Amino acid sequence: MEAGLGDQIKSLRYAFEIQKTNKVVLACSSELASVFAEDFISVQHEAAGGVFHDYHCQSMSAPLPLKLEMSDITGKPYIKRTAEPISGRVGVRWQGNPRFDHDTHRKFPAELMFDAVRGQDCTSLQRDTDDVPSWMNKVDLSDWTKTREEISKCELVISSCTSVAHMSAAMGVPTWIIVPILPYYLWAMPGNKSKFYDSVTLFRQEKYGDWSAPFTQIKETLKCSHSLKIAV
Repeated sequence: MEAGLGDQIKSLRYAFEIQKTNKVVLACSSELASVFAEDFISVQHEAAGGVFHDYHCQSMSAPLPLKLEMSDITGKPYIKRTAEPISGRVGVRWQGNPRFDHDTHRKFPAELMFDAVRGQDCTSLQRDTDDVPSWMNKVDLSDWTKTREEISKCELVISSCTSVAHMSAAMGVPTWIIVPILPYYLWAMPGNKSKFYDSVTLFRQEKYGDWSAPFTQIKETLKCSHSLKIAV
């Protein structure tokens, strides 16, 4: 596995392809090791050098040796839920890792998200901040086991392009992602859907520096829906 946590979650799908004909050992970030270990032998990056292997492949390059085309990509879930969804529960994440070099393009004012989802039964999926409205449920997000459980409880997750969005989508939870003008490559194809995740709906920024369009659309979609099951 390589790059950020979201990249690793997205690339996990290829390990299932390789596992059809090979024994797979995943070298990944320590935060995700316990999740990935449910399906594969997993080691933290620091321990990878001591693992015997016949072949080695960087995860983001895996489609090349697998000879995968876009038509071969499936958007079916590949990470299991760990809890039953709570009716009406919306998980909200409004900011990614500020150390990510693309963060300046995906970052938007948190107030836009708060205004769009106000009135819903919301759980904050935002770590490392005190900037959580009093009307949002605050839960334990101290590791990925706990975060995954809280995502599992959601009928809908709304997020910028973050690792939480990838985890939610990989679990098959309906996931709305706010996408900047310069998008992550999984969201680069036109339209509001992604070949990589069946459960994803994209809400796109229409003008650089102006985030009003996607949040107006999110607010109206939630308002016009009789229930979340219709909205997603």
